[in-house]
Amino acid sequence: MSCYSTDLTFTQIVLTMVNLDGMLSRLRKYNPMEIINAIAYVIKTGCQWSMLPKGFPNSKTVYHHFRSLCDRGWFRAFLRVLVEGRRSMLGQPPDPYECVVDSQSVRSALPDSQKGVDGNKRIKGIKRHVAVDSNGYVLDVIATTANVHDSKGAIPLTARILSDFNEIGIMKADMGYAALKNTVSDIDGFILECVKSNFGTPNFIPIQGRWVVERTFSWMGNYRRLTRNYERLLKVAQHMFIAGCVFFMLRYFA
Repeated sequence: MSCYSTDLTFTQIVLTMVNLDGMLSRLRKYNPMEIINAIAYVIKTGCQWSMLPKGFPNSKTVYHHFRSLCDRGWFRAFLRVLVEGRRSMLGQPPDPYECVVDSQSVRSALPDSQKGVDGNKRIKGIKRHVAVDSNGYVLDVIATTANVHDSKGAIPLTARILSDFNEIGIMKADMGYAALKNTVSDIDGFILECVKSNFGTPNFIPIQGRWVVERTFSWMGNYRRLTRNYERLLKVAQHMFIAGCVFFMLRYFA
């Protein structure tokens, strides 16, 4: 049995087990929470799966169940439960009315991974297109190669946000998403606000409503597995970020 600072507390274990709903019920040798704690350890420390310390289950077993949970959409569904729960704790309605979108280019560490070149930021890797609520809590993310323009990468993200969150009426973004207006202009009751960035000014001035997504990127930078892309497939990189968001949100339920 492991004993690390990344291990979930009793309250977090109860919440996680309720939402697992038997997805890891076929385990015979290990407790399901040992698998979840091992995944949390990898994402927080950035270690390789094969270098999991003694006390955790076999690394192949952990990775197999990580991919299984990803393929069944468990991390994404659990993230929504946590965001809704946290918003309720703050006295806010479970479904947000507005969201903020932005992208983050991340260097790839593997030579054979799916990747592209972001010429603007001079980064060879992937790009995460992230939507957050007004608190900075992640609603959803789409991973693409880094050469995909923000406005194009945001199209599937916007479609999923509008499909999953019926109350969304305002989406805020920078001017890089201006071309997206042509795509969403026919959606009744939906507004896309593109605000010019203050990049290049001598003093940092937070842009009203948009700065929360930058703080989110800072939050997730504390998870070393996410500071670079160590996944070969885009879909795995996407799920890895979502899993990191799950463990971040669990902090509010300690």
